[in-house]
Amino acid sequence: MCGRYTLTRQDGIVEDLQASLGLAAQSEWWKPRFNVAPTQPAPVVTLHDGVRTIEMMRWGLLPHWAGRAHGRQPSQGPRPPLMINARVESIDAKAFFRDALKRKRCLVPADGFFEWKRNTDKKAKKQPLYFHPRDKKIFAFAGLWARARTDAGEILSFTIITGPPNELVKPVHDRMPIVLAESTYSAWLDPTLDGEGAHALLGVPPVGNWIAEPVSTKVNSATQDDASCIEPIEPAVPDEPRQRSLF
Repeated sequence: MCGRYTLTRQDGIVEDLQASLGLAAQSEWWKPRFNVAPTQPAPVVTLHDGVRTIEMMRWGLLPHWAGRAHGRQPSQGPRPPLMINARVESIDAKAFFRDALKRKRCLVPADGFFEWKRNTDKKAKKQPLYFHPRDKKIFAFAGLWARARTDAGEILSFTIITGPPNELVKPVHDRMPIVLAESTYSAWLDPTLDGEGAHALLGVPPVGNWIAEPVSTKVNSATQDDASCIEPIEPAVPDEPRQRSLF
């Protein structure tokens, strides 16, 4: 799964993703994010009238049919599930995800993500690792988005598609967010591409120049969001390399 990620740089987002700022993004832009967590707003790129546009959306997909249930009190029944990830293997099995794959695809800009490695001491906290390109280049997760009308107003939300891990992530977790190749950005956003064609773009990301660095357990808390969240620390196991880079 993908439960936390980063977007620490402003420079390059508009240029690299060839996108302009939408009205919502203009009102909230810019804040570096070192620990983006579910339910928080984050920049997402969609195609609007043929133009790539950056909008702020809530992380955690809220289907249009669940809008009225959002924010309800416990006495009013359960809230809709928080869909922060969509599994690529079963994305066609659920009607809502299947429809979004056909019509509501987006790019989720990021420059790294976190996963947690279990320590040999089972009583110890899991060690968070920060996965990112060595050159810290901005990339894009494959995402889906939705528009829901609630009693509190319109909510735009998104989810990140996950799949099998590559060789860098595999020792740590059995899933990872799907990082799109830059050459597929246009196709992924193209409204004329059907769901089957979009699904074909969702392969296992290559390792390339990515590395994994142990970082502080501060990232475990969604309230922590500063540069110390991604500062490398000495690994929990002394003889384990500080960085793991596979090519």
